[in-house]
Amino acid sequence: MSLQVVDKPEAETLVPKKYEAILLSTQELFDRYWAQCVPHLEKCVEGMDGEATVDDLYSASLRGEMYVIVAKNDDTELPDVKLVIVLQLVYYPQYTAMNVVALGGKDLRHCMKQFWGDVQGWARICGVTQLECSVAPAMERILSAAGFERKYVQLKQNLMEV
Repeated sequence: MSLQVVDKPEAETLVPKKYEAILLSTQELFDRYWAQCVPHLEKCVEGMDGEATVDDLYSASLRGEMYVIVAKNDDTELPDVKLVIVLQLVYYPQYTAMNVVALGGKDLRHCMKQFWGDVQGWARICGVTQLECSVAPAMERILSAAGFERKYVQLKQNLMEV
């Protein structure tokens, strides 16, 4: 057996995919990332009891009624979106809150640990003092780890079935 010279791999091949959180704030950003958000959001709206569709979220976000934050990686041919969060301001007499309308992605627990601080910081800059959401029990467990705590139990009555 003889020794051989082996080329050292380039640094970029050793670095794992890099994701960064951004706010989709222009039509160009929506055009670039929205298609990768749709599969994550489709899973979310399945559990929303008919409150909204993915198209509703898209339209409201383009009108500035909701905000979309994504964790994305542009190092691939098509951008990869690992996390998508749709938020909406809620005005109470004593404070402004931000409601998490939809939250979806790959490896959600890890993504929440990695990017939730960015979301909190952005919300504070926007004058928000509380974050809130209505979620299913499985999502409650994930969000409890991010600092959410149960305050209310939401009930609904469908008047079309009464």
